[in-house]
Amino acid sequence: MEDEKVRFFIRLMFYFKILILLFLINGAPPVLAFFFPDILKRPLDNNYNFWDGYPVLGTHKTIRGFFSAVITGVFFGYFMGFSLLISIAAGLLSMAGDSISSFIKRRLNLKEGTSVPGLDQIFEGGLPLLLFYRVYPLTWQVTLVSLLIFIIIAFKVSKISKKLFLPQKTVSLRLVRSALSFREWRACHMALSPFARYLNFENIIYYQWIMKGFFKCIGIYNQGVKNALNVKIKSINLSFSDLPEAFDNYRILFISDLHIDGLEGLAERLIKLVSSLKVDACLLGGDYRMEMYGQFFKAAKKLREIFKHTNARDGVFGILGNHDCLEITPELEDCGICMLINESFLLERDGAKLCIVGVDDPHYYKCSDIEKALREVPFDAFSILLSHSPEIIKELDGKKIDLCLCGHTHGGQIRLPGIGPVFTHIKLPRRFSAGLWQYNSTIGYTSNGAGCSGVPVRFNCSPEIVLLTLSKSKN
Repeated sequence: MEDEKVRFFIRLMFYFKILILLFLINGAPPVLAFFFPDILKRPLDNNYNFWDGYPVLGTHKTIRGFFSAVITGVFFGYFMGFSLLISIAAGLLSMAGDSISSFIKRRLNLKEGTSVPGLDQIFEGGLPLLLFYRVYPLTWQVTLVSLLIFIIIAFKVSKISKKLFLPQKTVSLRLVRSALSFREWRACHMALSPFARYLNFENIIYYQWIMKGFFKCIGIYNQGVKNALNVKIKSINLSFSDLPEAFDNYRILFISDLHIDGLEGLAERLIKLVSSLKVDACLLGGDYRMEMYGQFFKAAKKLREIFKHTNARDGVFGILGNHDCLEITPELEDCGICMLINESFLLERDGAKLCIVGVDDPHYYKCSDIEKALREVPFDAFSILLSHSPEIIKELDGKKIDLCLCGHTHGGQIRLPGIGPVFTHIKLPRRFSAGLWQYNSTIGYTSNGAGCSGVPVRFNCSPEIVLLTLSKSKN
């Protein structure tokens, strides 16, 4: 009797193991699409239409989804004790079943992504279960019950995952027009799904779990924090032939990526540095807080203290970064910052003109509008462009920009000897990720930033505030 119970339990665990494998296989595509939306996103049917004029499968079924499911089947199947051949076959059959469901839904003229209870699960669960039925001693009754359980649970999970993985249907663009002000405010709260906010790859899984845990395990986390607090003043002299004489030796303090509420002691360090400098203008490159959502009170309080000690003759000018919602702009201006959101500010001395141009975030929100920002810039003015990310260079062709100041990359924040940054967070060649660069006639500088994003450590990449001295070329 006891042996019978043991055998029953073993069989039950085996059935359970099959179901778990099927759930992992079918859960892999949406998870990978969420974390890596741009990888292998080409449609599996190569955008071909069937003889009836409808798409074969539709753009919803991608190469990424197909291979992620098969690889997941191979990895977890083999790990669970199934043979390699069975593991591969289970992944392939499940995706074949999923493709059959999509093929049928396209024939029914259903919109891509439409859920059809039963149809979405019966083939992707049924085909691999038939494989297990043929290979292992499963009865047809157990196979049918397993299929029914799979259909019910997979349907429930798909409904939950859509709420977790898919962003809410709101407008995330931050166009500065009064008619859109309410939607802009909502975008700050709803641009990301709850899953993206609280369990996203970059901020939680990569930084907080993997990187932070790794640095603590090998005993260098505290040194990384110490490195992050060691902000330095980097002095750069730049010469321009078209800089007006009135602005010769014009001194600019450029500070980017403060993330001021993310590292205790950073504000005090910056106050000590900026209070020792006298400059003509202070320019800010965005990303004032650590998070991309939520309250701004703590960051605003620290910013006010910093800019009380900033000695800038012509004022403090700033732009928004990818961590900055449009709704925090009034609070930033209360801190003494003149915010430039796709607009410009003209400075004049003895009839000569220098124009500070600021564009909105070109990286995450993709709201930069260089045409609008340059609309009121006099042609004969020396122009300094503030952009959170150097990715703005994609919009600079044909534009007269003398100097472009950027941030966002943190210089990599963590650099490996002989290799460089682990991540640059920009879709540009690495030469644009830190330091001086040139694009056409524009001289640019990408700052390492003053603060940290993600995990508050730095290695082989010093935080900085930049003191730029502009001089008129003697040539």
